[in-house]
This record gives sequence, structure tokens and C-alpha cells, in this order.
Amino acid sequence: MTVDGTAVPGLAAVVVCLDDEPQILSALRRLLRNEPYDFLATDRPDVALAWVVERKAALVIADQRMPGISGLEVLETVRLCSPDTVRVMLTAKSDLTEVLQVRGIDAIDQLVRKPWDGEELKRTLRLLLAQRSA
Repeated sequence: MTVDGTAVPGLAAVVVCLDDEPQILSALRRLLRNEPYDFLATDRPDVALAWVVERKAALVIADQRMPGISGLEVLETVRLCSPDTVRVMLTAKSDLTEVLQVRGIDAIDQLVRKPWDGEELKRTLRLLLAQRSA
């Protein structure tokens, strides 16, 4: 695993996470540190999008509510620049209605609600990655 963008040799999949809350990024780093993919986490949309392209990310997790840009906007950009990348929206329960009302919902492959169940999140990410590589 890496959190600074340095690739770990031999790992097939790259998962990029974008969230503006440091505690969320820290929690996800701890939760996913032993998973079988390279996990990159940032609070900067430009960095996340660069990783998607440069690292050929298999999956992107984006928080819905962030200053300056929504997760939906980020995932729509990912869909356009990397259509094979799986797109996961991380959203608080209060954001869910807003997300579901937005047109262009095809930018999202999976919704994950905050707070999440750790084991369920790990299973979901593994399943999405397996479906992508099949």
C-alpha cells in the first residue's frame, strides 16, 4: 500500500480515494491498508484525477460534499477520461437525496454511505474490482 502516490510493484489494481476530511482519509487508510490493491488517498481533486490517468486507476472513491467541487462532478470527469474506472460515491445519509436527484447518475457505479461498515466496504470494493477485471 501507499498513501503518497508511490506505486508498490506487483499490485494489479490502483484505488484512488478523494475526500476533504482528513479523519475520513485516515480511517480509510487504516481500514484498507492490508487489502490486495494499491490505495492512494488525497484531499485534492487535481491530484486524484492525475492519479486516475497516470496510474490507470481501477476504482475511484469520491466524497460527495467537498469545497469547490462535488464528488459527482469528479466522478463524471473520471467517467469521461477513464471510462473503465469503477466509480464509487461516498456520501452521508443527508447527501443521498441530493445525489439521487441529480441527472447524470450514470457517473456512479456504487453508493457507499457514511458511516460505513468496514467489512462490508472491503467486500464491496473487492467485488467491484473483481467484476471490472473479469
